[in-house]
Amino acid sequence: MLACMLTSLLCWQDPAPVPAPADARPAPAAAPRVVEVLDDKAAKEVAAELEKAVGGSASLADKSRALDRIDGSSHTRLLKPLANLVEKDKSLVIRKRAAVLLRDQPKDDAMATIRALLKSPRVRPQPGVLAELVRGMSLCGYDPKSWREIDGLFEADYQPERVPLQEALLELITAHKEKQAIELLLRNLDEPTPENVHDADNPPKEYWEARWKAWSVWKSKVKDALFAITGQRFSTTNEARAWLQKNPLR
Repeated sequence: MLACMLTSLLCWQDPAPVPAPADARPAPAAAPRVVEVLDDKAAKEVAAELEKAVGGSASLADKSRALDRIDGSSHTRLLKPLANLVEKDKSLVIRKRAAVLLRDQPKDDAMATIRALLKSPRVRPQPGVLAELVRGMSLCGYDPKSWREIDGLFEADYQPERVPLQEALLELITAHKEKQAIELLLRNLDEPTPENVHDADNPPKEYWEARWKAWSVWKSKVKDALFAITGQRFSTTNEARAWLQKNPLR
């Protein structure tokens, strides 16, 4: 079935590289999220409630209510209890929501917390949590120096649970026109098919099936990221490399 699907897709071609129209207008930006900066007294109260929720005896409902209360609030006191939930809570739903709320906190401190969590051995095995942290990194003042901290996440494997993380990385690359990601994008532009099926080092069929299914979800985002960086639309890796050879990135 997969072989038939791959064969039929090979017959389809994208148009040749197309530069951006001179008068192209960007899509309207989404309305900015409204965040209230808490005073010290209010922050101390909600942080105390949140810290109780971190404890093992707190119910899922208690934790959800505590997160509801701070949703849309910002203060450095909230960083530690949120980070503890991201790193240690048993509920994936709570961990992901706490990771989302980190974005509302003071940017420099939030970025430092996010970077630390991305390195945590407790967080690394959770691609859904990593996806929200990557989105937070993108929104909290991403710097190209941080690329090395997330570079290896995309191609670690292509299992279905990692697709949201791969999409978050592609969104970051597109938003920040991250040129350091160009080779990653080129490696994932073409439809994934085994080149040497009889080679002992060739990954098994399961790898290629998983990679093809992941690629089918985010392939358009790879093209969008390349367009953001180069201003061109490409159909194939060879096409992109030929253009880049004539127009090296600076």
